[in-house]
Amino acid sequence: MPGALRDVWATLTCLQLLLPLAAVNSLPLTWDQDRLQLEAVKKGILERLGMPAPPVIRHQPDQESIQRAQRLYQQKVAELAGNRSREGEEEEEESMSRTRRLHRLTPILLRWPDIPQGHGDSQGHQDPRGPHRYHLLLSRAEEFQRQLQVVQAELKLFKRSPPSPEMSPRGASVPPRVTIYALQGDEETPQLVQSQELDPDSRSLDVTAAIQPWVAGPEATLRLQLDFTANVSAALATSEGETLVLEVETQENTARGARRARGLEEECGKSDGKCCLKSLKVSFQDIGWSDWVIAPHSYYMRFCEGSCPHNYKPANMHAQIKSRVHSLSKATPPPCCVPAGYDPMVLMHYDGEGRLVSSVFEDMLVTRCHCA
Repeated sequence: MPGALRDVWATLTCLQLLLPLAAVNSLPLTWDQDRLQLEAVKKGILERLGMPAPPVIRHQPDQESIQRAQRLYQQKVAELAGNRSREGEEEEEESMSRTRRLHRLTPILLRWPDIPQGHGDSQGHQDPRGPHRYHLLLSRAEEFQRQLQVVQAELKLFKRSPPSPEMSPRGASVPPRVTIYALQGDEETPQLVQSQELDPDSRSLDVTAAIQPWVAGPEATLRLQLDFTANVSAALATSEGETLVLEVETQENTARGARRARGLEEECGKSDGKCCLKSLKVSFQDIGWSDWVIAPHSYYMRFCEGSCPHNYKPANMHAQIKSRVHSLSKATPPPCCVPAGYDPMVLMHYDGEGRLVSSVFEDMLVTRCHCA
Protein backbone atom coordinates (compact mmCIF):
# COMPACT_ATOMS: atom_id res chain seq x y z
CA MET A 1 0.00 0.00 0.00
CA PRO A 2 2.86 2.51 -0.22
CA GLY A 3 1.11 3.99 -3.25
CA ALA A 4 -2.25 2.81 -4.48
CA LEU A 5 -3.94 1.61 -1.28
CA ARG A 6 -2.87 4.63 0.79
CA ASP A 7 -4.28 6.94 -1.87
CA VAL A 8 -7.54 4.98 -1.85
CA TRP A 9 -7.94 5.26 1.93
CA ALA A 10 -7.08 8.98 1.98
CA THR A 11 -9.48 9.73 -0.89
CA LEU A 12 -12.35 7.81 0.66
CA THR A 13 -11.73 9.36 4.08
CA CYS A 14 -11.65 12.94 2.83
CA LEU A 15 -14.72 12.39 0.64
CA GLN A 16 -16.62 11.36 3.75
CA LEU A 17 -16.07 14.84 5.20
CA LEU A 18 -18.08 16.28 2.33
CA LEU A 19 -21.15 14.24 3.28
CA PRO A 20 -23.96 15.86 5.31
CA LEU A 21 -23.59 15.69 9.08
CA ALA A 22 -26.48 13.26 9.23
CA ALA A 23 -24.41 10.75 7.30
CA VAL A 24 -21.73 10.84 10.01
CA ASN A 25 -24.22 9.77 12.64
CA SER A 26 -25.88 7.09 10.50
CA LEU A 27 -25.08 3.39 10.65
CA PRO A 28 -21.95 2.23 8.77
CA LEU A 29 -22.59 1.21 5.19
CA THR A 30 -22.36 -2.48 4.31
CA TRP A 31 -20.51 -3.80 1.31
CA ASP A 32 -23.82 -4.43 -0.47
CA GLN A 33 -24.87 -0.82 0.09
CA ASP A 34 -21.65 0.75 -1.09
CA ARG A 35 -19.83 -1.18 -3.80
CA LEU A 36 -17.50 1.76 -4.35
CA GLN A 37 -15.47 0.94 -1.23
CA LEU A 38 -15.29 -2.76 -2.15
CA GLU A 39 -14.06 -2.04 -5.66
CA ALA A 40 -11.52 0.44 -4.28
CA VAL A 41 -10.11 -2.24 -1.96
CA LYS A 42 -9.91 -4.81 -4.77
CA LYS A 43 -8.32 -2.37 -7.21
CA GLY A 44 -5.79 -1.18 -4.62
CA ILE A 45 -4.66 -4.72 -3.75
CA LEU A 46 -4.33 -5.75 -7.40
CA GLU A 47 -2.33 -2.62 -8.25
CA ARG A 48 -0.03 -3.20 -5.26
CA LEU A 49 0.57 -6.77 -6.48
CA GLY A 50 1.18 -5.56 -10.03
CA MET A 51 -1.68 -7.65 -11.38
CA PRO A 52 -4.24 -6.27 -13.86
CA ALA A 53 -6.85 -8.80 -12.77
CA PRO A 54 -7.23 -11.80 -10.42
CA PRO A 55 -5.24 -14.79 -11.73
CA VAL A 56 -6.96 -17.76 -13.32
CA ILE A 57 -5.90 -20.92 -11.47
CA ARG A 58 -5.65 -23.75 -14.00
CA HIS A 59 -3.48 -26.20 -12.08
CA GLN A 60 -3.33 -26.81 -8.33
CA PRO A 61 0.23 -27.12 -6.94
CA ASP A 62 1.37 -30.37 -5.36
CA GLN A 63 1.21 -30.95 -1.62
CA GLU A 64 4.92 -30.24 -1.13
CA SER A 65 4.61 -26.85 -2.82
CA ILE A 66 1.59 -25.99 -0.68
CA GLN A 67 3.42 -26.89 2.54
CA ARG A 68 6.50 -24.91 1.46
CA ALA A 69 4.34 -21.86 0.73
CA GLN A 70 2.58 -22.24 4.10
CA ARG A 71 5.91 -22.34 5.93
CA LEU A 72 7.06 -19.19 4.13
CA TYR A 73 3.80 -17.43 4.97
CA GLN A 74 4.01 -18.37 8.66
CA GLN A 75 7.68 -17.33 8.74
CA LYS A 76 6.86 -13.88 7.37
CA VAL A 77 3.96 -13.43 9.79
CA ALA A 78 6.21 -14.37 12.72
CA GLU A 79 8.98 -12.10 11.42
CA LEU A 80 6.66 -9.11 11.21
CA ALA A 81 5.32 -9.82 14.69
CA GLY A 82 8.91 -9.94 15.95
CA ASN A 83 9.75 -6.66 14.24
CA ARG A 84 6.76 -4.93 15.86
CA SER A 85 7.81 -6.35 19.21
CA ARG A 86 11.35 -5.01 18.78
CA GLU A 87 10.03 -1.60 17.78
CA GLY A 88 7.95 -1.56 20.94
CA GLU A 89 10.98 -2.48 23.02
CA GLU A 90 12.97 0.40 21.59
CA GLU A 91 10.13 2.84 22.28
CA GLU A 92 9.31 1.59 25.77
CA GLU A 93 12.40 -0.23 26.94
CA GLU A 94 12.01 0.84 30.55
CA SER A 95 8.24 0.46 30.87
CA MET A 96 7.84 -2.75 28.85
CA SER A 97 6.82 -5.83 30.76
CA ARG A 98 6.92 -9.13 28.86
CA THR A 99 4.88 -12.00 30.22
CA ARG A 100 4.70 -15.61 29.05
CA ARG A 101 1.78 -17.78 30.09
CA LEU A 102 0.71 -21.36 29.48
CA HIS A 103 -3.04 -21.75 29.01
CA ARG A 104 -4.65 -25.17 29.39
CA LEU A 105 -7.89 -25.03 27.43
CA THR A 106 -10.61 -27.64 26.94
CA PRO A 107 -11.81 -27.93 23.35
CA ILE A 108 -14.60 -30.22 22.16
CA LEU A 109 -13.88 -33.01 19.65
CA LEU A 110 -16.84 -34.31 17.65
CA ARG A 111 -16.79 -37.21 15.21
CA TRP A 112 -18.28 -36.22 11.86
CA PRO A 113 -21.28 -38.55 11.38
CA ASP A 114 -22.47 -37.79 7.87
CA ILE A 115 -20.08 -39.97 5.84
CA PRO A 116 -21.01 -43.69 5.95
CA GLN A 117 -18.51 -46.31 6.96
CA GLY A 118 -16.51 -47.78 4.12
CA HIS A 119 -17.26 -44.97 1.68
CA GLY A 120 -14.91 -45.13 -1.31
CA ASP A 121 -14.49 -43.92 -4.83
CA SER A 122 -15.57 -45.62 -8.05
CA GLN A 123 -12.39 -47.75 -8.06
CA GLY A 124 -12.94 -49.00 -4.54
CA HIS A 125 -10.24 -46.90 -2.86
CA GLN A 126 -11.06 -45.85 0.66
CA ASP A 127 -11.87 -42.15 1.00
CA PRO A 128 -9.22 -40.89 3.48
CA ARG A 129 -11.76 -38.47 4.89
CA GLY A 130 -14.40 -41.20 5.23
CA PRO A 131 -15.08 -42.32 8.77
CA HIS A 132 -11.95 -40.55 10.09
CA ARG A 133 -13.15 -36.94 10.14
CA TYR A 134 -13.53 -34.90 13.33
CA HIS A 135 -14.55 -31.35 14.19
CA LEU A 136 -12.73 -29.44 16.93
CA LEU A 137 -14.53 -26.54 18.65
CA LEU A 138 -13.01 -24.06 21.10
CA SER A 139 -14.70 -21.02 22.61
CA ARG A 140 -12.57 -17.97 23.33
CA ALA A 141 -11.62 -17.75 27.00
CA GLU A 142 -11.80 -14.39 28.73
CA GLU A 143 -8.01 -14.08 28.89
CA PHE A 144 -7.63 -14.57 25.14
CA GLN A 145 -7.53 -10.98 23.99
CA ARG A 146 -6.17 -9.75 20.66
CA GLN A 147 -2.96 -8.36 22.16
CA LEU A 148 -1.77 -11.87 23.06
CA GLN A 149 0.88 -13.37 20.80
CA VAL A 150 0.71 -17.16 20.44
CA VAL A 151 4.15 -18.75 20.63
CA GLN A 152 3.16 -22.42 20.55
CA ALA A 153 -0.08 -24.43 20.59
CA GLU A 154 -0.20 -28.20 21.14
CA LEU A 155 -3.32 -30.34 21.07
CA LYS A 156 -2.94 -33.33 23.42
CA LEU A 157 -4.95 -35.51 21.08
CA PHE A 158 -3.76 -39.05 21.80
CA LYS A 159 -3.63 -41.08 25.00
CA ARG A 160 -1.18 -43.44 23.30
CA SER A 161 0.82 -43.47 20.10
CA PRO A 162 -1.25 -43.06 16.92
CA PRO A 163 -1.73 -46.03 14.56
CA SER A 164 1.34 -47.48 12.86
CA PRO A 165 1.82 -47.01 9.11
CA GLU A 166 -0.70 -48.83 6.95
CA MET A 167 0.06 -50.92 3.89
CA SER A 168 -0.87 -49.37 0.57
CA PRO A 169 -2.26 -51.53 -2.29
CA ARG A 170 1.31 -51.79 -3.67
CA GLY A 171 2.67 -53.08 -0.39
CA ALA A 172 4.48 -49.89 0.63
CA SER A 173 4.32 -48.60 4.16
CA VAL A 174 2.31 -45.36 4.19
CA PRO A 175 2.52 -43.21 7.35
CA PRO A 176 -0.91 -41.98 8.47
CA ARG A 177 -1.54 -38.25 7.96
CA VAL A 178 -3.80 -35.56 9.33
CA THR A 179 -5.05 -32.59 7.33
CA ILE A 180 -6.34 -29.60 9.29
CA TYR A 181 -8.88 -27.13 7.90
CA ALA A 182 -10.28 -23.95 9.42
CA LEU A 183 -14.06 -23.75 9.02
CA GLN A 184 -14.96 -20.23 7.91
CA GLY A 185 -18.23 -18.32 7.85
CA ASP A 186 -21.79 -19.42 8.46
CA GLU A 187 -21.47 -22.10 5.79
CA GLU A 188 -18.32 -23.45 7.48
CA THR A 189 -16.29 -23.47 4.27
CA PRO A 190 -13.08 -25.47 4.90
CA GLN A 191 -9.81 -23.60 4.33
CA LEU A 192 -6.59 -25.61 4.36
CA VAL A 193 -4.29 -24.85 7.30
CA GLN A 194 -1.75 -27.66 7.18
CA SER A 195 -1.20 -31.34 6.36
CA GLN A 196 1.34 -33.49 8.13
CA GLU A 197 2.32 -37.05 8.95
CA LEU A 198 1.41 -38.35 12.39
CA ASP A 199 4.54 -38.73 14.48
CA PRO A 200 4.48 -42.25 16.00
CA ASP A 201 6.53 -40.99 18.95
CA SER A 202 4.27 -38.03 19.79
CA ARG A 203 0.83 -37.83 21.36
CA SER A 204 0.32 -34.19 20.40
CA LEU A 205 -0.50 -32.20 17.30
CA ASP A 206 1.16 -28.85 16.66
CA VAL A 207 -1.79 -26.57 15.83
CA THR A 208 0.05 -23.24 16.16
CA ALA A 209 -0.74 -22.28 12.55
CA ALA A 210 -4.48 -22.61 13.26
CA ILE A 211 -4.49 -20.95 16.69
CA GLN A 212 -2.41 -17.86 15.86
CA PRO A 213 -4.84 -16.20 13.37
CA TRP A 214 -7.85 -17.12 15.52
CA VAL A 215 -6.44 -15.54 18.69
CA ALA A 216 -5.52 -12.40 16.73
CA GLY A 217 -8.92 -12.23 15.02
CA PRO A 218 -12.42 -11.36 16.18
CA GLU A 219 -14.12 -14.77 15.96
CA ALA A 220 -15.53 -16.01 19.27
CA THR A 221 -15.24 -19.72 18.40
CA LEU A 222 -12.45 -21.66 16.73
CA ARG A 223 -13.78 -24.36 14.39
CA LEU A 224 -11.34 -26.86 12.90
CA GLN A 225 -11.82 -29.94 10.76
CA LEU A 226 -9.37 -32.83 11.23
CA ASP A 227 -9.17 -35.44 8.46
CA PHE A 228 -7.16 -38.59 9.22
CA THR A 229 -6.04 -41.20 6.69
CA ALA A 230 -6.20 -43.89 9.38
CA ASN A 231 -8.67 -44.88 12.07
CA VAL A 232 -7.38 -43.09 15.18
CA SER A 233 -10.49 -43.48 17.33
CA ALA A 234 -8.93 -46.01 19.72
CA ALA A 235 -5.88 -43.82 20.31
CA LEU A 236 -7.76 -40.58 21.00
CA ALA A 237 -7.57 -39.07 24.46
CA THR A 238 -11.38 -38.80 24.45
CA SER A 239 -11.95 -42.49 23.65
CA GLU A 240 -12.70 -43.29 27.30
CA GLY A 241 -14.49 -40.09 28.20
CA GLU A 242 -11.37 -38.19 29.21
CA THR A 243 -11.04 -34.44 28.70
CA LEU A 244 -9.14 -33.13 25.70
CA VAL A 245 -6.44 -30.54 26.46
CA LEU A 246 -5.08 -27.76 24.29
CA GLU A 247 -1.93 -26.11 25.65
CA VAL A 248 -1.32 -22.62 24.30
CA GLU A 249 1.79 -20.66 25.23
CA THR A 250 1.35 -16.92 24.79
CA GLN A 251 3.55 -13.89 25.15
CA GLU A 252 2.04 -10.59 26.16
CA ASN A 253 3.81 -7.26 25.95
CA THR A 254 1.69 -5.70 28.66
CA ALA A 255 2.58 -2.03 28.34
CA ARG A 256 2.49 -1.92 24.57
CA GLY A 257 -0.47 -4.32 24.37
CA ALA A 258 -2.60 -2.13 26.60
CA ARG A 259 -1.65 0.95 24.62
CA ARG A 260 -2.42 -0.74 21.29
CA ALA A 261 -5.78 -2.00 22.56
CA ARG A 262 -6.73 1.54 23.51
CA GLY A 263 -5.45 2.83 20.16
CA LEU A 264 -7.50 0.36 18.14
CA GLU A 265 -10.68 1.27 19.98
CA GLU A 266 -10.21 5.01 19.44
CA GLU A 267 -13.48 5.65 21.36
CA CYS A 268 -15.48 5.63 18.08
CA GLY A 269 -18.62 4.68 19.95
CA LYS A 270 -18.47 7.88 22.00
CA SER A 271 -16.67 10.24 19.64
CA ASP A 272 -19.85 12.15 18.65
CA GLY A 273 -18.86 12.10 15.00
CA LYS A 274 -15.29 13.30 15.61
CA CYS A 275 -12.21 11.75 14.00
CA CYS A 276 -11.81 8.13 15.09
CA LEU A 277 -10.92 4.63 13.90
CA LYS A 278 -13.57 2.30 12.51
CA SER A 279 -13.38 -1.27 11.24
CA LEU A 280 -15.07 -3.16 8.45
CA LYS A 281 -14.58 -6.89 7.87
CA VAL A 282 -13.38 -7.85 4.41
CA SER A 283 -13.97 -11.53 3.57
CA PHE A 284 -12.03 -12.75 0.56
CA GLN A 285 -14.69 -15.40 0.06
CA ASP A 286 -17.48 -12.81 -0.02
CA ILE A 287 -15.68 -10.71 -2.63
CA GLY A 288 -15.04 -13.77 -4.81
CA TRP A 289 -11.29 -14.08 -4.22
CA SER A 290 -11.14 -17.27 -2.11
CA ASP A 291 -9.89 -19.26 -5.13
CA TRP A 292 -6.61 -17.35 -5.29
CA VAL A 293 -6.17 -15.62 -1.90
CA ILE A 294 -5.30 -18.45 0.50
CA ALA A 295 -4.51 -16.62 3.75
CA PRO A 296 -5.74 -14.79 5.65
CA HIS A 297 -9.36 -15.71 4.95
CA SER A 298 -10.49 -12.26 6.00
CA TYR A 299 -9.18 -9.13 7.65
CA TYR A 300 -10.52 -5.97 9.25
CA MET A 301 -10.07 -2.93 7.06
CA ARG A 302 -9.67 -0.08 9.49
CA PHE A 303 -10.33 3.45 8.32
CA CYS A 304 -10.43 6.93 9.79
CA GLU A 305 -13.72 8.78 9.83
CA GLY A 306 -15.19 11.88 11.42
CA SER A 307 -14.87 15.62 11.70
CA CYS A 308 -11.82 17.58 12.86
CA PRO A 309 -12.91 20.53 15.03
CA HIS A 310 -10.32 22.99 16.31
CA ASN A 311 -7.50 21.45 18.35
CA TYR A 312 -8.92 17.88 18.11
CA LYS A 313 -6.18 15.26 17.53
CA PRO A 314 -3.97 17.62 15.51
CA ALA A 315 -1.18 15.90 13.63
CA ASN A 316 1.12 18.91 13.95
CA MET A 317 1.22 22.66 14.35
CA HIS A 318 0.27 23.07 10.69
CA ALA A 319 -3.00 21.20 11.33
CA GLN A 320 -3.78 23.47 14.28
CA ILE A 321 -3.18 26.61 12.22
CA LYS A 322 -5.18 25.17 9.31
CA SER A 323 -8.13 24.52 11.62
CA ARG A 324 -7.93 28.06 13.04
CA VAL A 325 -7.79 29.63 9.56
CA HIS A 326 -10.76 27.53 8.45
CA SER A 327 -12.81 28.83 11.39
CA LEU A 328 -12.12 32.36 10.18
CA SER A 329 -12.52 31.72 6.45
CA LYS A 330 -14.35 28.80 4.88
CA ALA A 331 -12.23 29.28 1.76
CA THR A 332 -9.54 27.26 3.57
CA PRO A 333 -10.46 23.56 3.91
CA PRO A 334 -10.55 22.04 7.40
CA PRO A 335 -8.10 19.35 8.54
CA CYS A 336 -8.98 15.86 7.35
CA CYS A 337 -9.25 12.71 9.49
CA VAL A 338 -6.45 10.49 8.19
CA PRO A 339 -4.34 7.50 9.37
CA ALA A 340 -1.52 8.22 11.82
CA GLY A 341 -0.04 4.71 12.09
CA TYR A 342 -0.06 1.35 10.31
CA ASP A 343 0.54 -2.34 10.88
CA PRO A 344 1.69 -4.70 8.10
CA MET A 345 -0.24 -7.67 6.71
CA VAL A 346 0.96 -10.75 4.82
CA LEU A 347 -1.11 -12.08 1.92
CA MET A 348 -0.62 -15.69 0.75
CA HIS A 349 -1.91 -15.95 -2.80
CA TYR A 350 -1.41 -17.26 -6.33
CA ASP A 351 0.52 -14.99 -8.66
CA GLY A 352 -0.07 -14.51 -12.39
CA GLU A 353 1.93 -17.67 -13.18
CA GLY A 354 -0.02 -19.91 -10.80
CA ARG A 355 2.63 -20.01 -8.07
CA LEU A 356 1.84 -19.74 -4.37
CA VAL A 357 3.62 -16.68 -2.96
CA SER A 358 3.45 -14.45 0.11
CA SER A 359 3.30 -10.67 -0.34
CA VAL A 360 3.86 -8.18 2.48
CA PHE A 361 1.80 -4.99 2.65
CA GLU A 362 3.92 -2.87 4.98
CA ASP A 363 1.25 -0.28 5.81
CA MET A 364 -2.04 -2.09 5.23
CA LEU A 365 -3.77 -1.94 8.62
CA VAL A 366 -4.50 1.45 10.15
CA THR A 367 -3.83 1.62 13.90
CA ARG A 368 -4.41 5.30 14.76
CA CYS A 369 -6.07 8.38 13.34
CA HIS A 370 -5.37 12.09 13.59
CA CYS A 371 -6.37 15.36 11.93
CA ALA A 372 -4.04 16.73 9.25
